[in-house]
Order: sequence, then structure tokens, then C-alpha cells
Amino acid sequence: MEYDVAYVKKNMEKFVRRSINNAHPRPDWHKIRPDEIAEICCSCKNLRREVITLTAGGFPVYAMTYGPELPEQRSITWPSATGSPRPALYSQKPVQTILIAGGIHGEETEGISTILNLITLLETGKDLRGEPNPELVELCSHYRLVMIPCVNMDGRAVAPDCLMGCTKADYAPILSIMDDGTLMTWPALKEYFPMPMDRLIQLGSYYNADGYNIQLDAAPGNIKTAEANALLQLAHRERIDFFLNCHSATFVPHFIPPSALNYPENVATITEIQTRWQTLMGIPVTDGFANRDKQTDINAAMTLATGAPVMTFEFAALLVEPYENKLFCGYKIIKAVLQQGLEKPLCNREKLVL
Repeated sequence: MEYDVAYVKKNMEKFVRRSINNAHPRPDWHKIRPDEIAEICCSCKNLRREVITLTAGGFPVYAMTYGPELPEQRSITWPSATGSPRPALYSQKPVQTILIAGGIHGEETEGISTILNLITLLETGKDLRGEPNPELVELCSHYRLVMIPCVNMDGRAVAPDCLMGCTKADYAPILSIMDDGTLMTWPALKEYFPMPMDRLIQLGSYYNADGYNIQLDAAPGNIKTAEANALLQLAHRERIDFFLNCHSATFVPHFIPPSALNYPENVATITEIQTRWQTLMGIPVTDGFANRDKQTDINAAMTLATGAPVMTFEFAALLVEPYENKLFCGYKIIKAVLQQGLEKPLCNREKLVL
């Protein structure tokens, strides 16, 4: 079956879109809805399109690839490679591979927009605003990029288009609501996996249509969602060297500290990328990460599957600012990753197991 724009539009009829009242309508180039994602991905001629899975709600999850083809690689997993004398045999490629994903939580749109603008830039030479960015294109030319605009298309189908200027009182349209009227807010919403569907009057946009938070679907041997399983399989197949996981949160863009389940070498790489991004943004440079993230989620599973550094970047969803500022912020975090990889390998697997 061709999972094209017509298919996606038809599937959207099963979902009820919710809105949050705000005074910040999106510009035409801020594409984020499932049918817009499908239209951009399906229109590409130069980038390779793949549907890596269908969501619980029946949407295709598109992966768009830019760069040279992968050479044939030996049959080996990263755990097996860690016990061998030559762990670098896990990945033998002429260029580094970076996986970028957005929209694991449906209401978090800034990463989706950034990835779609990057895809269009690499496809046509101009982003969705019609603006060229030759420096970013040149940096991308040194890599193989695998870009997933939106992992949780189910949540995106019901979520509002903009959270700028919102307060907690505005959140009802995106939250799970229990049958007693209780709003399930962060972090209490993580006390269920999946959400108790028989006790909900509204699921919310954090989850896929089966009530799972894809970010937390990471228990070895017990992966519940097609979306998480497809992400992990894709990362292994591509032997990725870095995973940029785009999310959105409060009023200040920031990095989530690396997982406690991580290699020191990877933590050092992520810290250096944070410093690069802060410098590009013209904001004070911090001393790194004081703590590690105690949450065990798909980021940790990615590292266990591939050895690669994994970084969650949170856009400032609630900050009232021009939409261009959010796009520039996204471009700069991608630029920081690309620049880092040109100076030293993003994933030096020999060093990981010393």
C-alpha cells in the first residue's frame, strides 16, 4: 500500500483535533500536521523515503535519508561487539550516520518543524520559508542523515498546533483526563504504562493511540509499541553514530542530562556539543551536566543497541517569540552536532569499551 497524503488525510478523520486558545497563529512554513508531514516526505525526489512502521492509530512513520548508501556490514550486534577484541567492527562506514527524530510527544512541534525544514533544504536548496542555508547544507554533505519528522503521529493528529504563551490552566486539551475529572500532569502521568484506557475520558497527545508513552518504551525484551521497536531496529540497521531526540518543554531551550546508563566518552561528547550550541546561541557556557538523568527510556535503549551518544534537546515551546527563533534554535543544535563530528568522531567505539 502507498502510505501517501491521501491515506494520511483519510486516517486523520478518525481523530478529533483539539485547540488551545492563543494569539500566535503559525506561519505557512511551520508545517507540523500529519497530512503536511506526509506531503513533504512524499514529494521528495532526491531523499530516500521509507515507512518504518505504522502507528497504533494507523499512521505511517516516515524516515527520510540523505547521503551515501550504507555498505554491506557484517552480522553483529553492539553487545556482541563490546565483548570482541575489535568493537569498531560493529560499524564500518565511509561517513558518520546521524539519526534525528521529532514528535515522540504529539504536542511538541518545534522539532517536527525543524526537521521538515531541513528535509526541504536538503531536497531543494531552500527551506520551507524559501531561504537558503549553504553552510548547513555543506555540513550535512559530510554525513548520512536519517530524519524522522514525527514518531507519534497519533498524538500529533489530536494535538494543538501551538503552545506559545500557554499556562498550565491551558493544558486540558493535551492532557489525559481520568473519568473522575483528574488531569494527569507531568510527572504523575508516568505512573501508568500504558494509560488505563478504560478509566479515561480523554487520552491526550503525549501518547500513541494505545495509550503508550513511546519515550518510555524501552524495557529490554518487553517493547510494547511498533513505534519504539521500529526506531531501535532502524538505529541498529543504520549503525548510527549519534541520535538527536527533539522534544519541547517550558520557556528555556535546554538539554536533558545524559542518562546514568551511559558511557563516559559519550557524556563528554554530549557536553562538548552543549558548549558548541551555547556558543552559537550567544548564551553563557555552562560547566556541563551536574547530574545524570535517572530516567531509563528509549535514549538508554538506543545506546545499548548501538553504543551511540544520545541527546535529548528541549525546545522552548511556551516562550513567546517569533517562530523563526525556534527554527534558528533547531538549526543551531543540528549545526553544533555536525561541527562536533567533523572535529572528532561522534561515536568512537574503541574508546567506549576501554
